[in-house]
Amino acid sequence: MNESDDPIAAMEWLLDRFEDDSDVAYAEVGAVSQSKTDLVFTEDGPRDEVEFDETGVWCRVFADGAADYRYTTSLDEEALTDVAERAVRGGKFLAQTDPARFDQFTMHRAVHDGWAADRIDDVSLETKRSAVEEGLAAADDLDLERRWVNYADAHVEETAGTTTGSTVRTTLDRANVKLSLSIRDGPTVRRHAGSTRGAAFLDELPDAFEAVAVEARALSQADAVDAPTGETTVVLSPRAAGQLFAFVSRYLEADTCEMGLSPYDVGDEIGPDSLSVADTVRAGSWAARGYDAELRPTTPVQLVEDGTVTRRLHNTATGAEADVFPAGNAVHSLGFGQAPRIHARHLEVDPGDASSAALRDGADVLVERFDEPWLRDELERVQRSGVMPASALYARDIDRKTNERSDRGCAELPVAEGYRLRGGERAGRVEGVSVVYEPTTLHGVTAVGDVRDTVTGVDEKHKSQIPYAVTAPGLRLRAALRAEQ
Repeated sequence: MNESDDPIAAMEWLLDRFEDDSDVAYAEVGAVSQSKTDLVFTEDGPRDEVEFDETGVWCRVFADGAADYRYTTSLDEEALTDVAERAVRGGKFLAQTDPARFDQFTMHRAVHDGWAADRIDDVSLETKRSAVEEGLAAADDLDLERRWVNYADAHVEETAGTTTGSTVRTTLDRANVKLSLSIRDGPTVRRHAGSTRGAAFLDELPDAFEAVAVEARALSQADAVDAPTGETTVVLSPRAAGQLFAFVSRYLEADTCEMGLSPYDVGDEIGPDSLSVADTVRAGSWAARGYDAELRPTTPVQLVEDGTVTRRLHNTATGAEADVFPAGNAVHSLGFGQAPRIHARHLEVDPGDASSAALRDGADVLVERFDEPWLRDELERVQRSGVMPASALYARDIDRKTNERSDRGCAELPVAEGYRLRGGERAGRVEGVSVVYEPTTLHGVTAVGDVRDTVTGVDEKHKSQIPYAVTAPGLRLRAALRAEQ
């Protein structure tokens, strides 16, 4: 081999290397070819523009019952040898107490060509730039202190194989835009939009930018007013409700539970009978994949039914421990640079029968968007944002070293875009308050809306960047508001 070899040859070389290594019980290896575009715009116009191709290989290796993950874009034999040796040592040195089980019997051979009718990398950089600039025109009348937009896309072709003979080839065209509009003497409006529908995503940009401009315009025209604190009636827009359910779904990840960080067990009543949540694979969704990082087909999972937790999110190792079949929840990190993590894909929250007017009638505060949650439990803050091995059951070793904590599963959700309500109508914007989340908060839901919307984003879990999407209705609930410190 030499540096000009393609990633599939590198993948095959690594698989042979791991198959011949007596210390390796099992390994997955993926060959990746990506064509990427990245554009940044500010109030001064286009700032950075780059198009580039990247090829690499990733591997997840089980040695001594623990897994290690590596990714490299250096495909010469010397670099691959170093990657293989480090991956094997990483698993052995972890000294995981409970050895992970893996599926050495099921074999997959499949091809999934994604959901794009037209490849995103077939569209010129000039066309992409023009689409963003035309969308931004919707905000030309706003008085802004700062404007920042990042458009990014990637056409990804991946071939993955295992030492047990599985081979899966997938194609994915993933594109997204992050938009931030800082209103002069007011709040900052932030939005994310994403898709795996390829070039069709560009057709969605005008509506996405117009919706952001409408919200920014409403906030800029609203006077700042005092927000109530303490127990109050709060309405969450579908966007804010989607953010809330994305946050709650973290506590249904099996490794989070194994780490002792989740307040919920299967069978617990998490909310009212009107609450049902499934983790799905919606075609063309920003978070959609045909197969996960373990080469498992992605299938729907019912997480909450009639207010009761019915299942957790699993990968193969945690699924074997719980005696459930994994549903493809080992999600690759964007760019493959970090290990895959157990995570939801596209959450679907069942709608109710309450109209928007009914949700707001007699309520005190409307939340349109939250900022990132602040976790009260220091261990939870450190573990979620910190480094974690690619071996899910290592979470048990962390749990064994910690004590029971009263703030487990408690957080404050800062209100980034919100309004005071009077008579069901907006009566000024609120700032500097947070909705207090506790394990019983969803029991305070008194009505579920009949209209749903989808929120997308990227969740950081143990340094991995995981795409997610949530389709949710608005909610009305009794909850505590607290002034931010």
